[in-house]
Formats: sequence, C-alpha cells, structure tokens
Amino acid sequence: SKPTNASKAWGRTSGGADAGIRFLSDSTAELSRALGLLIESDVMVRTKRFSLIADDGVVTHYFSSAEQSSDTWAPNVLAKL
Repeated sequence: SKPTNASKAWGRTSGGADAGIRFLSDSTAELSRALGLLIESDVMVRTKRFSLIADDGVVTHYFSSAEQSSDTWAPNVLAKL
C-alpha cells in the first residue's frame, strides 16, 4: 500500500517518519479483510483498530484492540522495535 495524505501527516506530526517508521494505508481494505478486522456498514467499510510491525514485508508483531484499544498505542508498539 502507498501512504495516504493522512498517514503521511500522522508520520510527520508524530515524529515517526523522522525515526524511519513508514506509515502505510490499507486503502482497499485487503489486509484488514484478510485479518478479519472489517466493520462493514451501508455507508462505508471501516477497520477495527490495530497496529503491526513488519520487517521486509513479514509481520513480526501484531497489536489488536480486541481486549483494549490501548494495546495498539505507540508506546506498546515502539517497545517492540
């Protein structure tokens, strides 16, 4: 996926982009669908909150909001880098 304007802005304002973190979008919901994370409605398709770390296209860590949304927050993710 290519970064969207929103993910570019998130990377820039969070400082993540300066730290070498790539923020990507799942604009076609292909990954979200494969992970079973879609929330579909009559208006739009949304994705449940999650974060992941990938190295050369391989997911090495997955963070789900199934228990608590805070499980996906930056400090938890960054601690695994």
